[in-house]
Amino acid sequence: MRIGFVVNPIAGMGGSVGLRGTDGDALEEAIKRGAKPVAPRIAQRFIDALAQLCPSPCHELSFVTAPGIMGEDYLRHRGFTYVTVPHAISSKTSARDTIVCTSMMLDIGVDVVVFVGGDGTARDVASVVDLRVPVLGVPAGVKMYSGVFAVSPEAAAKILYDASLGHAEVIEAEIADIDEEAFRQDRLAVKLYAIVKTLKSGNLLAPQKDVVLGDEEAKKAIAKYFTEELIDNETLYILGPGSTVKAIADAIGVPKTLLGVDAIVGRKVLGLDLWGSQLLDLVKRFNKRKLVLTPIGGQGFLIGRGNKQLTPEILKYFTKGDLIVVATPSKISKLQYLIVDTGDPELDKRFAGYHRVITGYREEVVIKIVPASAVEDLT
Repeated sequence: MRIGFVVNPIAGMGGSVGLRGTDGDALEEAIKRGAKPVAPRIAQRFIDALAQLCPSPCHELSFVTAPGIMGEDYLRHRGFTYVTVPHAISSKTSARDTIVCTSMMLDIGVDVVVFVGGDGTARDVASVVDLRVPVLGVPAGVKMYSGVFAVSPEAAAKILYDASLGHAEVIEAEIADIDEEAFRQDRLAVKLYAIVKTLKSGNLLAPQKDVVLGDEEAKKAIAKYFTEELIDNETLYILGPGSTVKAIADAIGVPKTLLGVDAIVGRKVLGLDLWGSQLLDLVKRFNKRKLVLTPIGGQGFLIGRGNKQLTPEILKYFTKGDLIVVATPSKISKLQYLIVDTGDPELDKRFAGYHRVITGYREEVVIKIVPASAVEDLT
């Protein structure tokens, strides 16, 4: 198998600083807020995992890669055969670099294109690839609504290795993305951009995210239960994104951003759309703290998709016992388990295990929370 490999080195930088993407002028703002690159580390995790799966020297896999930080840097000294496309990149890479490099890979000839990035990178790759060869996403973005992403870098490596042995399925998937400007204004607008081929092995490919804002009565029932029996005036409640969590805030009578991370104590708002040090400093101030989250519909991600503001530095102050998970019955019934991907595999294990999910007024179900790196074990 010959693999086209391209990395968007700025993907995901906006997440930890509350920008929910890096399109347009958002990158400069992310840098001003102190954001650090995350995609290079994720790309190296993917290549390292693939190297562990493939005996050295690996004759099953070879690469056609983008130069420098967009691909070649992660392959050096890992035992893979590779060639680099003849495209010069600057220190400030762009969508055009992704498109040009991917086009060159197809001209040279590849069996699959693997990219590290988010929905924006998926759109760039799909604009060139179309249905010519499968594409596989290594998740490094903020949103990842598209249906081509593995659940983790390690899962992407396993899918690719299975495909090289003929053990993976080629399926069609949708490339979808949101309007980031609308997203920053707390409005959700999702658009379908393309249909592509991708690779599936077991349950290692994350389903496309459901964008459903229904189940209003169930949300009101969850909110009623929360306000009557779960809230107190001494605990800090960090409210994650989502319409179900927003219904709780509405019932309490406090404002809540639909897509941001907010904080309350009792019926008092301490901050809206929080990120970085402002969120971390607030968490440190309280001895009693709870994290109120709802999973992503269709995908099951509880931490690591859509709430990148919850960095490992912040999450280390919480335990699994501090989680309050809420979801409507229709959402939770479609999920076999919930997934956490904090960015720190050891921290993921802290939140793993069976946990209750509030689905209505005094109604709960129990579901297993698994680290993203462990999803392979459930196939």
